[in-house]
Amino acid sequence: MKTIGLISGILILVMIISCTGNNTDTKATDSGFTYVRPSVDYKGKIKKGYVRKSVSTDKNALKKQVRSKYYYQTRGKYRRKK
Repeated sequence: MKTIGLISGILILVMIISCTGNNTDTKATDSGFTYVRPSVDYKGKIKKGYVRKSVSTDKNALKKQVRSKYYYQTRGKYRRKK
């Protein structure tokens, strides 16, 4: 009787752990890309769905992007040797 309770307890624990795994939604948002759904414009034309890079809401995002680009062009791994 104790072994049946132990086995059922282990099975319930495994089921709970498997249900609380990673969601596919979080993987999609963590990847840095966003899926834009197909839509219809005001003239009735259908726009295809596509994947685009996520846009940062940080006010300094553009400044950081330019700084990073400058760094890799001047001191980065693949800079030109003179």
